Amino acid sequence: MDSIGHNLTHANLSQNPESNSSFLNRSFSSNSPIHFPLHMLSPHNSAISTDSTVNETGDQLGITYERRLKRMISNRESARRSRMRKKKQIEELQYQVNHLQTMNHQLSEKVIRLLESNHQILQENSQLKERVSSFQIVLSDLLTPIRNVEESICNTNRPRGEASN
Repeated sequence: MDSIGHNLTHANLSQNPESNSSFLNRSFSSNSPIHFPLHMLSPHNSAISTDSTVNETGDQLGITYERRLKRMISNRESARRSRMRKKKQIEELQYQVNHLQTMNHQLSEKVIRLLESNHQILQENSQLKERVSSFQIVLSDLLTPIRNVEESICNTNRPRGEASN
């Protein structure tokens, strides 16, 4: 069994638990009828061996395996939290997109209404300018005879020798 303890060095163990159990199975196959997977190597399992070298190595493997399991569980939980944060962020962004699209649609409709109103006001302004122009022509036509009468009255009241300015 001493050769087994020497074969179970840290350098010979890989990070994959399945390869560790197959390594142990290969090591024990020639010297011992005992075959067991790595997950059976824990500090709480006293039925593995009474040899202190193998037991210490088994304890180390069990601690390493437990640490690996804790790290794997921690990584999975971290990844789950990361996915939840990402999902929440995407939902918030989607809400903002929907809100901004609604605002954009409302503002577009408002711009259209304002352009139509502006067009109507410009048409009304043009019509009012035409009416003012026509009223000026009518007023000018009405005032022309009155001016002619006033000029003739003014000409008759002036003495003939004065020149008009």
